[in-house]
Amino acid sequence: MKKVNLNNKLIGQGEQVYIIAEGGVTNFGDLGLAKKQIDAAMAAGCDAIKFQAQTTEELVSKKVAPDWYARMKYKELSYHGIRELQRYCSVRNIEFFATAHTNVDLDFLDKELNVPFFKVGSGESINYDFLKNVGRRGKPIIISLGLHLNENEIRKSIGALEDAGASEIIIMHCNTAYPTPPEINNLRMITRLKEMFDYPIGYSDHSVGFHMPLAAVALGAKIIEKHISFDLDDLRSLDCSGSCTPETLKLMVRQIREIEAAMGNPGILREEKIIQGRQWAQQSIVAKKDIERGMVIIRDMLAFKRPGKGLPPYEAEKIIGKTAKRNIEADELILLDDII
Repeated sequence: MKKVNLNNKLIGQGEQVYIIAEGGVTNFGDLGLAKKQIDAAMAAGCDAIKFQAQTTEELVSKKVAPDWYARMKYKELSYHGIRELQRYCSVRNIEFFATAHTNVDLDFLDKELNVPFFKVGSGESINYDFLKNVGRRGKPIIISLGLHLNENEIRKSIGALEDAGASEIIIMHCNTAYPTPPEINNLRMITRLKEMFDYPIGYSDHSVGFHMPLAAVALGAKIIEKHISFDLDDLRSLDCSGSCTPETLKLMVRQIREIEAAMGNPGILREEKIIQGRQWAQQSIVAKKDIERGMVIIRDMLAFKRPGKGLPPYEAEKIIGKTAKRNIEADELILLDDII
């Protein structure tokens, strides 16, 4: 698997899972609330927080969908606000980036904010003209696949980025359903994407709770994205119900790190821990009854009991048929020095 460098943080096999808090539109365009999202993401131990750069006039047709336009417009963060959030992230020591939904917003993020990498949302992931515009800019790209119907469409989208010159790509399994029901989540697609591409594979989650991201990490996802909200019941955004609160975000990050530690490395056993465990959990050979000096030891004279400080049961054949050199009391360890 190739590794991708996200502003001096390597993503890929053998590297720590990169955890993104998705600010999205659950700040409703409120700069103060967006800063609280940054604080919560930093406190939880996330690597980055992502916002959305959307010029609503460029994104939604006011004539075709006036109601949708109105619902989106008031949630829009101004360019001034996005600049301030980038500055605030640098103060809070957490990576800032944003999803550009239009070419206008892409230019702003690239040329004015000089973000170190781009995120392509599911809505733009099958817009090949937009993908080419992103791909030719020479920066790493994270792309979510929430609207793709089949593997051919996925290959076409990744190919559009590659044809435009992109070489550092992270592919995110995703479902554009808010919230995502478990039965359509299809987390095994993470495994399939690992077979299809040499790029790191991640998971962008919209499900209720945070057990799906944990399962994704166990399946090999190297980057996790999860929305953050302060009120999961707020109906102003579909993102809210599938979000983490600041408290559960902390728990998710901690448990992801614990899963990483638990995964270990194939073929490598923690030998010292196993030896310690054997000393109390394994049985040793002891005398089942009193054995007098000079007696020939038979199987009925032996028992196997904890702790594992003596000879293990599988070495009983070394004792059976031998002669006791000393009197051995019942329940006492029988050692090789005790026999001839």
